[in-house]
Amino acid sequence: VEGNVRTSDEVIRREFRLVEGDAFNASKLRRSKQRIDNLDFFENVTMEQVPGSEPDKTAINVGVEEKSTGSLSLGFGFSTTDGPLFDVGLSERNLMGEGNDLTLHGVLSGRSSRLNLKYTEPYFLDRDISAGFDLFHSASDNQDTSSFSTKQTGGVLRANYPFTEELRQSWSYTIKKVRIEDVSTSASQLVQDAAGNELVSMLTHGETY
Repeated sequence: VEGNVRTSDEVIRREFRLVEGDAFNASKLRRSKQRIDNLDFFENVTMEQVPGSEPDKTAINVGVEEKSTGSLSLGFGFSTTDGPLFDVGLSERNLMGEGNDLTLHGVLSGRSSRLNLKYTEPYFLDRDISAGFDLFHSASDNQDTSSFSTKQTGGVLRANYPFTEELRQSWSYTIKKVRIEDVSTSASQLVQDAAGNELVSMLTHGETY
């Protein structure tokens, strides 16, 4: 493997459907290149077959060209419901060259605020299991439209793993505290009854092709 200045060899090798000593398989080699391309860490990926140490052996040289995997986004705007708003996002899809994904996103406006932190490790415990967590907090002042304010704070634990080469199964567990406060006396009885704290616990399952 050549050209990976920042990304570790292991991040590339673990995407291979072939390992040293396997019988050569052209379709698995094509699939390996596709998986490396899908990482979106490299500007260009090339694979070259060269003679091996014996007449019946071949070696595979992989050449990659690194590209930027981090991003910073800033946004300003105006919403008819939330007023002026400021949006900032910071992400790195190949953290420390180990293929881990870290994202921080925040929105601040006249009537609401949101903050999200996401971290994903694509090969948790050196297995083909993508695992990570989210932390979030949001607050919204709906006094003008709904006669109450809300706050939500919580987190998510998630993991997904391959069922087949092209089908992945995912699980996530969410726990969050929801608070409804500043309820107006003119609010409906349903809203008044919902005032206070509520703990939400949720398990989610999905299939991705």
